[in-house]
Amino acid sequence: MPRTEPLPAEELQKVENGLKREIAGARSNISDTARRLNEIYDSADTPITLARQIRQGTIPHWKVLRIADVLGYEIVWKKKEPRQ
Repeated sequence: MPRTEPLPAEELQKVENGLKREIAGARSNISDTARRLNEIYDSADTPITLARQIRQGTIPHWKVLRIADVLGYEIVWKKKEPRQ
């Protein structure tokens, strides 16, 4: 699989902060989120791996969807107004 270009630092920070904010907003933390992912999806995520994926911007979209699920969220794609 080809590697993609890394995200610019500013965008990477925005993604990391957004995920961390949603985890905290659900009254959770990385350790609890990893534990719940493992319980519900029979996975083997560690808090360290999960935190690293979030920090480096390498977290797969399917895992973000699972995180949203265990936190009680649903991610919805909404069409926005065209750029001008």
